[in-house]
Amino acid sequence: MGETFLYALRAILPILLIILLGYVVRRIGSWDGEFYRQLNRLCFRLFLPVQLFCSVYAIEELSDLNWRLVGFQFAGVLACALVGMLAAKLLVPDRRQKGVVVQAAFRSNQAILGLPLAQGLGGEAAMAYASVATSVCVPLFNLLAVLTLTYYGDGGKRPPAKVLLKRIVTNPLIIGALSGLLLAALRQAVPTLDLRRLPSLYQAMQNLSKVASPVMLFVLGAALDFRAVRRLLPQLSLGILLRLVASPVLILGAGILLRNPLGLTAVEMPALITVCASPVAVSSAVMVQEIGGDDQLASQLVVWSSVLSMGSVFVIVYLLRLWGLL
Repeated sequence: MGETFLYALRAILPILLIILLGYVVRRIGSWDGEFYRQLNRLCFRLFLPVQLFCSVYAIEELSDLNWRLVGFQFAGVLACALVGMLAAKLLVPDRRQKGVVVQAAFRSNQAILGLPLAQGLGGEAAMAYASVATSVCVPLFNLLAVLTLTYYGDGGKRPPAKVLLKRIVTNPLIIGALSGLLLAALRQAVPTLDLRRLPSLYQAMQNLSKVASPVMLFVLGAALDFRAVRRLLPQLSLGILLRLVASPVLILGAGILLRNPLGLTAVEMPALITVCASPVAVSSAVMVQEIGGDDQLASQLVVWSSVLSMGSVFVIVYLLRLWGLL
């Protein structure tokens, strides 16, 4: 099982190194806070939507999915969001922090950390299924994040339905994910309508999508203030417990109990692990900075959940292998 821990370390360490680089450059560089805010805005409005579009557009055959398991994943994410809302209502007094804690409960780092983790646990077949599952779950993650952050934003005022709907349909991340899904479905109906028939355009989009993750991590590191850890410790601890303990117990526990009706196989189990056990998504901090909320708490949750997930993932994988489920 030492190999499992080492794999988790190898998957997470590059992420932490880029965050560290952003932190160091911010302290020794000549760029001010406005530069990093503009870089964050560029990432939110261009790089991330293109990344989501490419991720969803990569779905080859929608009919090949285990739709029962996909539906279960959707239900599991919604259940985690509800648990997060209950915990935030009872334990988080600051409304600007409530949305951040709720987002941590359901939004995993499935794309950046989950996919290589799935490959390490189950090989290429497991990674292929996890890639498709990621593409399907991404729109749900972003829709829930917009709803959550908007609901708890605006200084404690609940936004009118029209305002909420407008923020959803104009959110760049949702536009990117849903347009990718629409064009993927259109491509299956009319194979000639395939962006890959325009290799220069498609390659340019692929290149832009690769920029998103390192830029997000770099900006995240630049925004970090470790002096805030003590002040944020109760909310930080709650968010990490929801992401790394409550979510795996809820989703994996139910998945194991229902594995026969769901048709859950050892190849698909890594995808389920990535949904519920990987750390808080890097893009969650970017979205908090753009939509509103306590961005320092969001950044700290990404960093510390990434560090601590090395231990939690090790325990989960060890137990699943011990029980013969992985």
